[in-house]
Amino acid sequence: MRLCQQCQTGYPDNLAACPIHGGPLSEISDLQPGMLVRNTYRITRKLGQGGMGAVYLAEQTLLGEPQVLKFLSPQLSQDQELTDSFLREVRTLRQIRHRNVVHAGNVEPAEDGTLFYSMEFVDGPDLLSFLRQAPKPFDVALALQITRGIAEGLGAAHALGMVHRDIKPENILMGREGESWIPKIADFGIVATKENHRRTQVGMSMLTPVFAAPEQWLGAPSSELDGRTDLYALGGVLFEMLTGQNPFAAGDNQGWSEKHIHAAPRPPSHVRPELAEWKGLDGLVLRLLAKDRNDRPKDVAEFLGLLDGVFHDAAGMTDLPAPPAKSVLAATQQQVPSPEPAREPDPIDPPAGWSHPEPLPIDASLEPLQQTPPGEPATEAAANLAPPVRWTQNPERGKGGIPPSGKTGFRRFSKRVWFWSIVGVVAAALLVQRILVPPVPSRSLDGHTDAVFAVAFSPNSLTLASGSRDKTVQFWNVRDGKPLSNLRDEFESLAVSPDGSTVAAGTGDNSIKLWDVSSGAILVTMQGHTDLAGSVAFSPDGHTLASGSLDLSVKLWDVTSGQAVRTMNGHTGPVLSVAFSRDGRLVASASADQTIRLWDAGSGRLVRTLREHTGAVNSVAFSPDGRTLASASDDGTIMLWDAASGAQQHTLARHTGAVYCVAFSGDSRMVASGGADNTVKLWDGATGEMLRSLRGHSAAVLSIAFSPFGSVIASGSADRSIRLWNVAEVRE
Repeated sequence: MRLCQQCQTGYPDNLAACPIHGGPLSEISDLQPGMLVRNTYRITRKLGQGGMGAVYLAEQTLLGEPQVLKFLSPQLSQDQELTDSFLREVRTLRQIRHRNVVHAGNVEPAEDGTLFYSMEFVDGPDLLSFLRQAPKPFDVALALQITRGIAEGLGAAHALGMVHRDIKPENILMGREGESWIPKIADFGIVATKENHRRTQVGMSMLTPVFAAPEQWLGAPSSELDGRTDLYALGGVLFEMLTGQNPFAAGDNQGWSEKHIHAAPRPPSHVRPELAEWKGLDGLVLRLLAKDRNDRPKDVAEFLGLLDGVFHDAAGMTDLPAPPAKSVLAATQQQVPSPEPAREPDPIDPPAGWSHPEPLPIDASLEPLQQTPPGEPATEAAANLAPPVRWTQNPERGKGGIPPSGKTGFRRFSKRVWFWSIVGVVAAALLVQRILVPPVPSRSLDGHTDAVFAVAFSPNSLTLASGSRDKTVQFWNVRDGKPLSNLRDEFESLAVSPDGSTVAAGTGDNSIKLWDVSSGAILVTMQGHTDLAGSVAFSPDGHTLASGSLDLSVKLWDVTSGQAVRTMNGHTGPVLSVAFSRDGRLVASASADQTIRLWDAGSGRLVRTLREHTGAVNSVAFSPDGRTLASASDDGTIMLWDAASGAQQHTLARHTGAVYCVAFSGDSRMVASGGADNTVKLWDGATGEMLRSLRGHSAAVLSIAFSPFGSVIASGSADRSIRLWNVAEVRE
């Protein structure tokens, strides 16, 4: 196409000058903002480029309304068979009038003869972007609601003999209807109709490997496809919404073909264990992903009936993970036990002739929610909560416990009445506390011979990696607490990649090494720091690694090549912690210089410096929803900051010593911290209110992590142990 720079009108390629102004026409590969197409549509911006052609946002000049223009690529426009098919498909598409399908407008040739058609503009993200922006894990009820909408839109297309053939998150647009999100199916560019016999090789070249059905990989012609092909892809989309992963993983088209044709899909609850609480959900997804079309729901109506049978039932379920898998970072066999807490007896009246030797100690400084984990020896503070009642013989007490007569006896009797009143109040308070605030179930993983400085869950929550000063990284089966395999080196820091396949660690020779989890082999050695790298973190896409060092610098590394791509300097003290924002655009670094610095990951530019702490900042973490940054400091506080503006939101100050670690729950609603007072504390991420103080470690808590899915916290301590806490009740 050629463009007149004066009137911004497009003309065919065979014209050299504008027929109106006479000026020369310039060649263009993309339509430019402001350009007029057919003297009707003014281009606003390019929205994207797909296998069929380019998509633009434009204004319909006569109506003043936004429209989307989808162009068939010039190469495909030259294929008469494909062009005829395209026209038939659009004519059929125009017949669909359903709230869950993007409405199609007119088909027209552009000035250079390229075909395009107009569509309804949906002012919202596609489902892929929607999922990336949503809190993790994705809300199950919303996933089912979106799935229902997509299915109903497909049902309308199937009723007209149309099969979409390319259902994927990128082809689902999320519109708003009041307070609700409405999914709308778009991009019917490779749609198959009953009369469409498109060539197999063209169809195969346009498959989306992640979601294509087995029959598509086997080369079934368009005339043999039906709605069950779309239902297979819908199963893959639902699986991704529920788990954040694809049903299968492969490196090339041959691998994808093998997986879709032969490999059995995992039930979603094997990736996200809490999904087992949704009755019928695993079975529904596996029905959709059946290899044989005859094993899938026969049509949308049958699928919606099955969807209606899915319901939530948390009775008897726990948040600790459950199913088996094959890799080292995989599920194993048993559940972490959650025993009933051992209850101490309530104080009772002493036997006749016996009394308590001295008043019970009452520690007013105790936090009302502190609990001693079941099966653990009580600390001194915890012992004060429910001291044992020990009785000694009282020689002044007569038979039957009646005090001697006289003023002295009356005073003693009055003191006893006062004393037992206090005992009764304390006992009642403890009893109410135990009823209303039950202890948090926990268990200890023992095996390290030195302090545990790092803990990290695998993406499926079923395996835990721990780094220790004993020069090992140990992998643990979360379900039964058994050790799996280990790596050996002089470790200083630890991170697990988003896909769980790689471990990164700073080591004693100032380098950073990447290990393959399944084989234990070193993949890459990164060298460039001049002192120890005390903190490492993967970007959300796993392509970049950030490191913070005692040499005062922050570096970004290409994970594949091991090369440093960026170095950020500015801290005046050792960098103790680094973290990526959810979208990967920001890197936060915490330092002994009492500051937190936010860096632009793309350019290395310093965005802002946060300076409210009065001690070294030991740990930073972004919330999964991307809104909040948490920092933990030697000054005994955790601070919550607005990630966008840097404004301080809350100061959490209930630790009695330095705070060494901080982490967010997967839904961003809870913050966990650990410190020198040997406790793990849980906080409300929105209000800053302390929810619970967990005791069980006998030395400082150095590291903490939430499981990606579910309600399990892992804490590593200087007492050489790791403790797993089931905080499901606290979350509720």
